[in-house]
Amino acid sequence: MRKVWLLVAFLTACGGLEPEPICAPSLVGLCGTVRFRGTVPANTENVFIAAYLTFPQTCTDLIANRQPLIPGSVPYTDSLALYSVPLSPGTYQWVLAVWKKPGTLTLTPADTQYLRVGGYYRNPADSTQPGSVTVPNGASAGDVNFVVDFDRLRPATDFVTCTGP
Repeated sequence: MRKVWLLVAFLTACGGLEPEPICAPSLVGLCGTVRFRGTVPANTENVFIAAYLTFPQTCTDLIANRQPLIPGSVPYTDSLALYSVPLSPGTYQWVLAVWKKPGTLTLTPADTQYLRVGGYYRNPADSTQPGSVTVPNGASAGDVNFVVDFDRLRPATDFVTCTGP
């Protein structure tokens, strides 16, 4: 019995019983989980997280105001992925997961031909609306969790006015 107590005391002192944090202590940005549903399209090249300080109104806004401008990627081969995105402090009106098919991005509205909205963070009080997220100075906004449904990928034109492809 004494050995069990010593083991518990040792593991507790070493932090062995505490969960690994999603947000790195040094992260200024946001982090959370993305749950994946549906069938991953065969032509999937990437899935990434994007954030907007103001909700984009045009395809130009959609490309030019995306943070980060050159996004990383989120592993999408399992049903759940942890993510973190470095961002400047501020209140972001739209945080979303973007699905990308193969093709070279040019950072112009023409990029919308390669991109689809996979899912977005929703307002906890009204899940039909996007939720805003505040990244505090010198810290991160955690628990920004949402779902990507590969069977319901939506074009940018469902959200903004586009005049290009």
